[in-house]
Amino acid sequence: MNATDRRLRCLVRRARACVRARAALIERCGVGGEDRVLVALSGGVDSTALLLCAWAWSGGRDAPALVGAAHVHHHLRAAEADADADHCAQLCAQLGVSLQVVHVHPTRGRTGISASARRLRLAALERCAVEAGATVVLFAHHADDVLETLLMRLGRGTAHRGLALIPWSRHASPQSDVRFVRPALGCTRAQLESLCSRCAVAWREDRSNSNIRSARGWLRARITPLLRERWPRIAQHAVDASGHARDGAWALSQIALRPPWSSTHIPRSVPSEVGAQRTAAILGFHPLLRESGIAPRVLRAVARAACDANTRTRTFTSDDVRIEVRSRELVIECRAAPARARRVR
Repeated sequence: MNATDRRLRCLVRRARACVRARAALIERCGVGGEDRVLVALSGGVDSTALLLCAWAWSGGRDAPALVGAAHVHHHLRAAEADADADHCAQLCAQLGVSLQVVHVHPTRGRTGISASARRLRLAALERCAVEAGATVVLFAHHADDVLETLLMRLGRGTAHRGLALIPWSRHASPQSDVRFVRPALGCTRAQLESLCSRCAVAWREDRSNSNIRSARGWLRARITPLLRERWPRIAQHAVDASGHARDGAWALSQIALRPPWSSTHIPRSVPSEVGAQRTAAILGFHPLLRESGIAPRVLRAVARAACDANTRTRTFTSDDVRIEVRSRELVIECRAAPARARRVR
């Protein structure tokens, strides 16, 4: 390692964002010296800062080994996307980090182009990790991402599960040994920008992120700056609130997986004891319902019917799900095969 590299590592390790992310990597994400990590690198300020951190940690005491970075080219922004890939290649060459560039081609489909891009991106990053022998993929989501997502979901309306936002760590898929980890969730975008600026490392700006015609772009340009003026730590508080909601979601999932809640025939005395609001929340985690896509409003209607005094049979349907509220029990039928239960962290 030459003197320039040593100075840069020293600068990165002293940065506040790096210190916070390193602590979270150990305490919140459970990543240690035995792990091998791959950085998901978009070229933006957040992933650039995270790559610098992972590069600075690598080789240190009890630090995970950095095996490389991966950049997913979505072919959605023409020349700008090509420039992003070139920037990532130059940055990795400067740091001596190997880079995989993966090309995907999202389609609009039924769920929209953004959902298609996300699905293809995550699958590509999991494959890259397996090929590189990595056990962990580092993502650069930060506290401002959580705040913006929380505000969007509140604006559109959401149930309990919708408040349990970006997790610190989760498995790439139910059977995968690869984990997706986000150690920078406790950092703000300003702290990550400060790290890159302090180290004189450039990054790419995605102009679509500042497009006020999108909900996130409008919040980022018009709303969150005002909120930070009033409450400077609001982004960190959003991360804490999301964590509390995730803990609550885990508790509800444990209740829903145990009899009599996990049964397809639930006695009406059971929801009557806890009330309609809690019944709707628990039913959202029922083994047959949690991945069915059933709307929260349908579950609320079912819960109200289960807790009232009416004994006539009422039927509620949503796609492949059919729920009957009979005089003595709730009967849940799902024509589609139930999805494998996801880990709740």
